[in-house]
Amino acid sequence: MDETLRFGLFDWIEASGRTPREVYEHKLELAAAADRAGFHACLIAEHHGTPLSIDGSPAVMLSAIFQRTRRLRAGALTFCLPWYDPYRFYNEACMLDQMSGGRLELGVGRGVSPIESRIFGLHSIDESREKYRSTLDLFFEFSRNQVVRYRGGDVELYNKPLQKPWPPLWFPSSNRDSIEFTARHGYHTAFLGRLADCKAHFERYRELWAQHRNDPGRHNAHVASPFLAKTQHLVIADTDAEAERLGLAAYATWASHLHHLTRKHGRPDVHQTEPVAPDSTQPLIAGTPASVAAQLKNMLRATTANYLLCVFSFGDLAPEHALRSLELFSREVKPKLSTSQKS
Repeated sequence: MDETLRFGLFDWIEASGRTPREVYEHKLELAAAADRAGFHACLIAEHHGTPLSIDGSPAVMLSAIFQRTRRLRAGALTFCLPWYDPYRFYNEACMLDQMSGGRLELGVGRGVSPIESRIFGLHSIDESREKYRSTLDLFFEFSRNQVVRYRGGDVELYNKPLQKPWPPLWFPSSNRDSIEFTARHGYHTAFLGRLADCKAHFERYRELWAQHRNDPGRHNAHVASPFLAKTQHLVIADTDAEAERLGLAAYATWASHLHHLTRKHGRPDVHQTEPVAPDSTQPLIAGTPASVAAQLKNMLRATTANYLLCVFSFGDLAPEHALRSLELFSREVKPKLSTSQKS
């Protein structure tokens, strides 16, 4: 497995005190800056009915990102397949891949929130899981064939992904069940869980991936080596004090967005979101470029991730501060990080 460290952006595209138009424009500006800085990809979340995300149609946002960039790859992490008509999803993915010149990264998932799934008429995990699997299977079938028997009739397919047989696939993982599926099929993955659990999770992935890498019928067999990613909130400034002040305020807003639906419905929090707690799902790193580089080296060593998904824009952090963090990271932090991670 290739352990060269690569860099991407991750963004929830949250609601804030700014208008949606201003939010979208800022995210597009951030993606363009990442393109110029040589980042590999920009990945966006999909959520509904919550301030955590106002990109109700990730494909629309991705289309705009592709128009603003030249080399940057982009995708949803994830498209929540149970919420889509399978035929329409297939065609939108094909259009994105063709229009971008083959730069689509295709994250697929069931959707983590049962509360959000109810918006789309899904009332149980089993129902969502069945719809996810059928939509994914149909995507593969549509990609392989010119005519497919679908809903009682023959459907002719005049569009195909530019990348063959389809774009690289991503699937988030957080437990043994998901890691078995993800590693066996060679999906790129992003770990969703406690930082302390990440290394063992990725080690299990590598073990399973090596065992199954030559199996027939693997979904991501066209990808030579998978990315094992960890998201990381980052605020970088000229002083530690300034970075921490900005970061802690924005992180508190992001955490309130993350927990909005479960708390609204009286359910327990799914994730630990104390910004500096050792068992936090998503701790904050804030400081000067030198301080952040040192902290990131420790994080990458502890997790063995080979892909760093940087979260520069989160909560209600002002756009100029997010862009400044990306600029300082690209110029002063990125060159200091090791380009090779050990398994």
